[in-house]
Amino acid sequence: MAEIFKFPHDACRRVHSRKPRRSKNGTPEERAAKAAAEVANSPPAEVVPLSGATGEAPADRVDRRKLRGSPLRDKVPTISFAVTISGKMRTADLKEEPLPRDAAGWLCALRKGATTARYVADELDKAFERLKAVQVELPPAFEHEQ
Repeated sequence: MAEIFKFPHDACRRVHSRKPRRSKNGTPEERAAKAAAEVANSPPAEVVPLSGATGEAPADRVDRRKLRGSPLRDKVPTISFAVTISGKMRTADLKEEPLPRDAAGWLCALRKGATTARYVADELDKAFERLKAVQVELPPAFEHEQ
């Protein structure tokens, strides 16, 4: 039976640490050569005549990038801040405390929040009426209150 010798750990680490580093993506020179080969082998781009095209999009086309979100969602922070102020004032009234010193700027924020909330409520009413016009069956809990 052959005798088994264990290779010393210190020597093993030393041998591996002296190896040159190798990138799995190759050296910078290899990567540059590969990129140049890909460019040389790629098909040429198609030439599209622009004789009938104008520099601007037609007015009847809609910019679909602007259709991703609801414009009413931008109004939420203004309304939320006004609701927070209203809550602070209600809490102060319930505790019978005076309003904080920074309350002087709240008047403008409350007015802006109320105006924005009215606008959003109007838009929500319009959306409800539009759905009602296309005769979507709504459950009784969603009946519009006048």
